[in-house]
Amino acid sequence: MADVNYIFLLSLFIIALGYFLKRINVIPEENGKAIAKVIFNVTLPAVILKVTRTIVFSASLILLPLINILYGIAMALIGLLVFKNYPKKLKGLLVMTMVGFNVAHFSFPLIDGIYGQEGMQYIALIDAGNAFTIFVVCYIFGSLFSHDSDSNEAKIDVKKLLLQLGKSAPLMTYIIALILNFSNAQLPIFILDLIDILYRANTPLSLLLLGIYLNFKFKKSEWYNILKILFLRYMFGLLLGLFLFFTIPSTQFLHLTRLILTISLILPVGLAVIPFSVEFEYDQELTTMITNLTIIISYALIWVLILLLDG
Repeated sequence: MADVNYIFLLSLFIIALGYFLKRINVIPEENGKAIAKVIFNVTLPAVILKVTRTIVFSASLILLPLINILYGIAMALIGLLVFKNYPKKLKGLLVMTMVGFNVAHFSFPLIDGIYGQEGMQYIALIDAGNAFTIFVVCYIFGSLFSHDSDSNEAKIDVKKLLLQLGKSAPLMTYIIALILNFSNAQLPIFILDLIDILYRANTPLSLLLLGIYLNFKFKKSEWYNILKILFLRYMFGLLLGLFLFFTIPSTQFLHLTRLILTISLILPVGLAVIPFSVEFEYDQELTTMITNLTIIISYALIWVLILLLDG
């Protein structure tokens, strides 16, 4: 295990560098979309292939993605209850930001830097569940209240949903990696070396991207709804995470597994909600504001949690 403070400070510097490069217009936020596409379609699949292909599965590990999926559905239902009297489009936006996490871009660099391959195999399994949560659960609840759903009857475009899933490079890579894992298939040395190079590029690119997307301009008029979302996400995430950490027997989950599961429940809002909000014609600025704030809060909370629970 690497020095926690050193890894967090190093990561913070790279995030700050990304923000600085945006501020001096070397890498405008619009260009961040190109970096996001490289991460999403190239370096992140390399991370998934490298980690997931070699996981030694046990029955208990199946709980990691399952907990993420069930928690995402539960948070969506809580959002529907809390925001039931809100205007349709605002309700859809707020429910979307209740569901799913930024696992790959945010936690992969930190977990890899602190815990290496051992930690990565656990967070990768959680991300497998999160991929379903984001691209199915979040997308469905977002679409229910979009401009395409003007009637009271809920409508879901199944064809569009399946197309969305098929276009998700990380989700498809998880399927390929699991097939390779269960079949014990061996990849050529050249392919393994290529995956390793791209794997190492994921951490700096992801941290730079977080900095590029950071924005500290917030509308005062939106604070009430923003604070509601933040309170609900972090209250339920912390309560459930700490409950699982202290109650799951060590015979079922190792200390590191329980710690990473706890961390995974207080991660930021997934970046995918931003393009979703564009597709559904929601308030993109409000979505970005919530996403940015959760990045800052999660970074501080996870740093403290690791020091307290693993210090």
